[in-house]
Amino acid sequence: TEVTEKLEEVVIIWTKQIRQVLVESEQIRREADDVGPSAELEHWKSRMSSFNSLLDEIKSSRVKKIICILQAARSKTLKQWKEL
Repeated sequence: TEVTEKLEEVVIIWTKQIRQVLVESEQIRREADDVGPSAELEHWKSRMSSFNSLLDEIKSSRVKKIICILQAARSKTLKQWKEL
């Protein structure tokens, strides 16, 4: 149905965004030698904030409802979601 297709598009976008965050988190940080521990701490606080926001969104009732609807529709898009 049209609704299912729209929800699949949303899940595809989420999947791409999550993968991007994961790829960024695995990249080696390069910075100048004169950067001190406070910059390092700020970097990791920012990373933690990104991950926490991502987890909050994934756990939200809106996401859970969309996933349930797509499960009921036997959407193949969920395979990508589950691989995350």
